[in-house]
Amino acid sequence: MGNTWIVDLRHYLDPSGALADMPPRARLLAEYFASIVVDATTNLDEESSVRCRRRPGRRRCTGTIMSYPPADDLDRIHWHCPVCNDNGLISGRQNTLWDGVCGERRGTLEKSPNRSVDGLIAILDLESFSIS
Repeated sequence: MGNTWIVDLRHYLDPSGALADMPPRARLLAEYFASIVVDATTNLDEESSVRCRRRPGRRRCTGTIMSYPPADDLDRIHWHCPVCNDNGLISGRQNTLWDGVCGERRGTLEKSPNRSVDGLIAILDLESFSIS
């Protein structure tokens, strides 16, 4: 059985809108949730590129996160892993550096799986991190 995460992305941000200073494990979670937002708001016609972070039985889950902003609730991102059932809701993503919908509307972000905005990397290669 997976975990259910209810997240407000603004809780991880400093006043400038960048990820705040926080302990390393908290930062990894913030980066993970930000990568889900980017994937859900920019890769609408492509396969998801965010791998699940859970480690059931101390082995990395092989699932890929499915994420989408539902038509009836555009303020939130719903996401889940079809392999381990990890899932959640992410709110507070509007007008953040990771909100591709807002960025495309402003014309400031280009469609890219690894995007950089004002020198900040919005998606990290999560395979290089090990969360246990």
